This record gives sequence, structure tokens and C-alpha cells, in this order.
Amino acid sequence: MADERMHHVPVMAGNVIGLIRPAPGNVLLDLTVGAGGHAEAFLLASAPTGSVVGVDRDPAALELSRERLAGFADRVRLLHGDFVTALTRLRAEGLRPDAILIDLGVSSMQLDDPSRGFSLREDARLDMRMDPRQALTAADVLADSSETELAELLRAGGEEAGAARIARAIAARRRTRPFRTTGDLREVVEQALHQHGGRVHPATRTFQALRIAVNAELRQLSEALPLALDALPPGGRLVVLSFHSGEDRIVKEVFARAAREGHELLTRRPQKPDREEQRNNRRSRSARLRALAKGGSVEP
Repeated sequence: MADERMHHVPVMAGNVIGLIRPAPGNVLLDLTVGAGGHAEAFLLASAPTGSVVGVDRDPAALELSRERLAGFADRVRLLHGDFVTALTRLRAEGLRPDAILIDLGVSSMQLDDPSRGFSLREDARLDMRMDPRQALTAADVLADSSETELAELLRAGGEEAGAARIARAIAARRRTRPFRTTGDLREVVEQALHQHGGRVHPATRTFQALRIAVNAELRQLSEALPLALDALPPGGRLVVLSFHSGEDRIVKEVFARAAREGHELLTRRPQKPDREEQRNNRRSRSARLRALAKGGSVEP
């Protein structure tokens, strides 16, 4: 299994590298390095002197990257942290990367590990933390959020039409029994929506919304995008791969505002995976890729 994870094919790798335009000596800041697929593609394309600073909130993902990228030796630096913390730290160190990549969402490695609690396919502890150092878990969110807050997070993170019904059902259930496992939540959503299966499980949006809330993903993205643009030198490229309409909407709005301020949109509309990739990798089907080049005179 470890070998399969290390050699997984990153989503839209060709498009991502085409927008980044690697060259020898370039530095890529990969804020979601994951298993290192995009980083590896960049290092190969920018040989012999291109380098990557890889960041991830998930220590397990960093370990996979460390193994996968071991052959590139001192061309790779890996850091544990979230977007905002990493960008703030690296800017203080004086890093001015030629490109920044943000690959959003949950990885297949995280989904395939039942102990992480991201997947509704198997019964597991309600965790969903990308960073295990974080105190807040999915069970905590379900226990401590008001019914109104639950409905709001289901709409914001899952665009769930039945948000009010699900929130009401969660509030009713926890009055007698706390939520402990993914199976507990899956069962309540099925009952609230009167659905039990189908091509897309009725709890899919709820699980997505809860994961986004636990990890403050939309807030992290909103705060990180201006910091990332500021960290780039003139001509530097910011590339974002999203898998959720809420994420893509934030990226679209920030990029549109940046374009009005003199930066260059490299993607007027989001790029999408071709049909072959969608057939071979189900996770890629919702992918949307946008890119921006920082305006101003290119520094010598």
C-alpha cells in the first residue's frame, strides 16, 4: 500500500506544470505537498537546480513526500504547518518563490485510511483532522455547535439542500447519545433525508462540510491567497487546484480582484481534467484549476 501511495498520479499534473513553467533555478512553494506528486514533476522539469519547499498539515503526507523525493536530496525542504503559518514564516525568512501551488481538498491517502475518519465507507472514530496536533475533532464540532451553526456549516461547506433537516436531526440525536463514529453520523443523515444509498451517498455533502469546518479550510484559503500573492516576485505564478465549488468561488473572486489591480489572469475560465483522466481517476472529476501571474516589472 505504501508503494501505491508513493507513486500515485497527481491530479492534472500536466496542466499544473504547464502553468507553473518550471526552469532550472526556479523555486516552487508547494503548500499542499501531499505524497509529492506535483513536487516531483516540478523537480524533474526544473533540473538540475530547481528546488521545492513543500508544506503540509498532515505529518503522514510529509513522510510519504520525504520518501518519494529522497532522490532529489538538497533540492527539497519539507515543513509541517498550515497555509497561513507557513507563508508567514517563509516570508519572514525572505523566501521569494517563483511559483506557489495550492492543491486543495482531502487526498486519496487520507480517505483510504479509516482511522482518520474522513470516509463514510467504514465505521471509524469521528476525527477528520488533517493535523493531529489540532485539538478540535469532528465529534467536537457535532457536540458543541448550535443547530443554527450546524445548518450554516452544512450549507457553506457542503451546499447541502437538506441542511436544516440534518442539523435538526443531529441536535435531537445528541440530546440522548453523543456522536462517536462515522457510522453514527451516516445513520442520522440517512434518516433525516430518507435516503439510504444511491450513486452518491446522501451523507457525502455532510461529511465534506464537516471536514471543511474541522480544518477551517475556507478561512485558511481566504487568508492564504493574498499572502501567497504578496510572497511572489513580479512574474511569479500562483496556481490553485480546487475540488469544491465554495473553494473555487473564493479563488475566482480573489483572482478577479487581483486582475483589476494589475495582475494577469492565466486562466480566464478554470481548466478541467480531460475525459481520460476523469475515467482513470474519479477524484479528478470535480477538479478546477486556476492560475495568476503577479504583475509588475520582473526583477533582474
